[in-house]
Amino acid sequence: METLARRIERELQVGEWKNCAVYEYELRRLWPLNETEREAKIAHFAKEYGFRLRFYRKGMCAIFDRWRPSCPS
Repeated sequence: METLARRIERELQVGEWKNCAVYEYELRRLWPLNETEREAKIAHFAKEYGFRLRFYRKGMCAIFDRWRPSCPS
């Protein structure tokens, strides 16, 4: 998991976009397709490493970004 977290972190820092897509073949290494509550586990991983799970589609990918501070009212 730490390897994936480092890859996401690196992409967020040096990538052209402010998000990082992780495709199904990478996700399956940590969370098999038939795992129960898979999306929740991926979201928990994101939160644990300081990311946000922005988008998830089973069989496709997960997109991570950073939490942005709330705008003052």
